[in-house]
Amino acid sequence: MFRFLVSTLLLVHLAVLVWVAWGLPIGPNEAVLYFSDNSIVSWLMHGGKALFPTLDFLNMRLPFLIIHLINLLLFYRLSRYFLKDDRALLTSFIIFLFLPGIVSSAVLATTTGIILALYQTFLILFLEKKRVAALAVLSLFLFIDKSSVILYFAIFTYALWKRDGALLLFVTFLFGASVSLYGFGIHGKPVNYFADTIGMYAAIFSPLLFLYFFYAVYRILFKGDKNIIWHISFTVLVLSLIISLRQRIPIQDFAPYVIVAIPLMVQLFFQSFSVRLPQFRRPYRMMAWMVFSVLFINTALLLFHKPLFLLLDQPEKHFAKPFYYPYWCAQALKNNGIHTILVDKRELTLQLRYYGILPKGNLKLQEKACETCKKVSIRYKNRNLKSCYVSKINN
Repeated sequence: MFRFLVSTLLLVHLAVLVWVAWGLPIGPNEAVLYFSDNSIVSWLMHGGKALFPTLDFLNMRLPFLIIHLINLLLFYRLSRYFLKDDRALLTSFIIFLFLPGIVSSAVLATTTGIILALYQTFLILFLEKKRVAALAVLSLFLFIDKSSVILYFAIFTYALWKRDGALLLFVTFLFGASVSLYGFGIHGKPVNYFADTIGMYAAIFSPLLFLYFFYAVYRILFKGDKNIIWHISFTVLVLSLIISLRQRIPIQDFAPYVIVAIPLMVQLFFQSFSVRLPQFRRPYRMMAWMVFSVLFINTALLLFHKPLFLLLDQPEKHFAKPFYYPYWCAQALKNNGIHTILVDKRELTLQLRYYGILPKGNLKLQEKACETCKKVSIRYKNRNLKSCYVSKINN
């Protein structure tokens, strides 16, 4: 029965993600990666599009959905190290399935899924005491992106705390190499983004879940098993909050190393639940229902977001606007016989280019109206969402 539930959840989850990825237009960051970046993400996007040219937007995201499936299997295996009870294991798996941050990383072309897969592989090998294989996987982070600096620093502090000389020496070399390759960005005028960072974590986890996660990590600091997963998660979380006191942080570089500690949070909850008599467990049940309700609502809005364009009074404030507006704009331009146009914004230029609108000619797309401008309406299901204007450049 347990395996049937897990398998059913997994199949439904993947089916919904395929549907979302198929219909979600290319985002601004994805367009930049697709056209002007020579990273592993760009290679996977081009590979998917070449292999499956007829699958609309799904083709470039299919490699990342496959990586997501691998991540789900790795997370399930990792959870089994800490959660022996089937209820706790299922709870941990469901939370991971529905995390807004995990769902987003599955349907978008980013390095997050790749980092998460490598990180979970490293942890499994490390927990199984396969040190050589674990360190070999750890070395691969150096070739992915700058988030390796954060991971190596966290493992450096773990090795220092455990007085593991061999690990300390190896990770010191990797940390030095990653800093040399990517740098460590502390720069600019000091500005406090602490509240913004808390908000981003709340969006990745869902608000109530992040509150309990933060409590669990803090509780383990004083009473609990401070294993390598907890140590890395705690170090990265604290580091991100400290840096955010000075500058805005790229949350995607920190979050993958924090999220993986979810089994420890679930373990703490079930330990607290099981030691109480049945008549005193009701508050825990209520708390669990509240946390899961908010999590499910957040994820449902994230997945089934398109109708919100029709419901919002100000659809231009929709969080998915950067994905859909360029696509609808490209359709409107083509309907008006326009296939070449100049745009000021680089990301929008690349998104339009993906849809076959090339950046050349004597026409320019702008947001402000002018006397000689041609109005182009961006519409969804007969609702006018925004108007753009096409002007002619006088050479």
